[in-house]
Amino acid sequence: MVKHLLFDCDGVLIDTEIVAAEVVSGWLQSIGVKIDIETFIREYTGKTFTDIIQILQVKGEISATLDVTEAVPKLDAIIRDNQRPIDGVWDMLNSLTIPRSVVSNSAKDYVELALTKLSITDHFEGRVFSADMVKKGKPSPDVYLFALKTLSLSAENVLVIEDSVAGVTSAAAAGLNIIGFLGGSHVRDDLGDVLSKAGAKQLAYDHKDLAQKIREALE
Repeated sequence: MVKHLLFDCDGVLIDTEIVAAEVVSGWLQSIGVKIDIETFIREYTGKTFTDIIQILQVKGEISATLDVTEAVPKLDAIIRDNQRPIDGVWDMLNSLTIPRSVVSNSAKDYVELALTKLSITDHFEGRVFSADMVKKGKPSPDVYLFALKTLSLSAENVLVIEDSVAGVTSAAAAGLNIIGFLGGSHVRDDLGDVLSKAGAKQLAYDHKDLAQKIREALE
């Protein structure tokens, strides 16, 4: 029986995955990485900036000694300034009566700022779980397992809403039931198939569709 919803933030509640893709891929190009926005969306959406850098270092596309201490806050500030809601998010949240939390790869203060900007903080009652609370972010299951432990919930009591391969992989590894969300501006035609292969049991194409699928899961 589903007793609690776990929402990803970027790409589910706020429409910033496309902004992050534009900002970070542009910065990577500026330091010599051969990457375009479509490649970034396909390969890196949902991953932390640290993980992206490590992946590119392993590939040999950037130096292992690259210092990103100055770049990270600048990129983060640009993305924060462009936080905006995904269409229909208020109606979707207002239609729900079940408790819910946010489980994100973004920093906790970033998520809290986004919730405040969208005026939806009260919907989550302070329940925000982020990658900076655990050893490894998504696609590791750590942040979902931490949320389950903290909330004293078992896997069958939870329904997850995720929009990225990293997020779906993380939730699936934690043994959770997942709805793949396809309502963000970063979504491309093949994402539904990709999320299904990663472990999403259902797909929702916008927030109206998501609200309906959540209601059906609670019946």
